[in-house]
Amino acid sequence: MAIARGLGFGQQHSAFEVASVRPVDISTLGGLISTDIGSVRGDQIKFENATLSDCIRFAYGMASDSQIVGPDWIRSKQFLYDIGAKAAPGTSRQQFQFMMQTLLSERFKLVVRREPKEMSYYALIVAKGGPKMRSVEELPEGFQGTTHGGQIDSILEMPMLAYLLSRFEREHPIIDETGLNGIYRVKLQWALEQDADSSSGPSLFTALDEQLGLKLEGRKGPVEVLVVVSADRVPTEN
Repeated sequence: MAIARGLGFGQQHSAFEVASVRPVDISTLGGLISTDIGSVRGDQIKFENATLSDCIRFAYGMASDSQIVGPDWIRSKQFLYDIGAKAAPGTSRQQFQFMMQTLLSERFKLVVRREPKEMSYYALIVAKGGPKMRSVEELPEGFQGTTHGGQIDSILEMPMLAYLLSRFEREHPIIDETGLNGIYRVKLQWALEQDADSSSGPSLFTALDEQLGLKLEGRKGPVEVLVVVSADRVPTEN
C-alpha cells in the first residue's frame, strides 16, 4: 500500500524577502488567547500566538496535528510565537509553505524526518457520480481565494483542498486519494460542527458530495508523519 503523504517534501526551498519571528510573552495574554495558525493575504503571511507545532503543520502541509511527533513543548500554550513575513508578489500558497520550512530551519534550528505510521484517516476520493468541479488551466493573475468558517472559495490542487478541510475536520487526517491532477475551481459551503442543524446547511460530508462530487471515506493504513528530531525553543533574533 502506498503511504498517504502530506505536502511539502522533496521541494526546493526558497526564502522570504523579510521575516519577523518573536516569542510571545504569555503573561500579557490573560485567559483568552486569540490565535492565527497561518493566514496568507496577498504577499504576506501571519501567525499569531501560534505553537511551533502549528507552524510546522502549515510549513509541511500536515493534514492533522497527530501527524507531527515531537517533544510536548512544541504544542504547549506556554511557548507561543508571532511570525510575520513578506514574499514576492504572486507567491503561491505552496511556495509560502516551502519558505516557512526554510524560516523554521533558520530561526528554530528545526530538524525533522518523515516516516510512516499506521493510523486511521479520511481518504478524499471521487464520489460515484464523478467530480463536479471545473478544471482550471492556470491561476488567474491577481486571484485571491478565501477560506473561513464553513466556506472555501478558491482555485486549488486536490492535496491542498484536503489540507484545508483538515483544519475543520479534527477527528482524523484527510488525505487526497482522488487521483485528480491539476487545479480546480472549488466553491464549497457547509455547516461547521458546532453550528450543524437542519437550518444552517449541510454537513461537510454531504456538501462535498453534492457540491464537488467528492466524498470522505474512513480508512486505516500507513500515513506519513513528521518527526521533530530537534528544535530550539527560543528562535534566533530577527
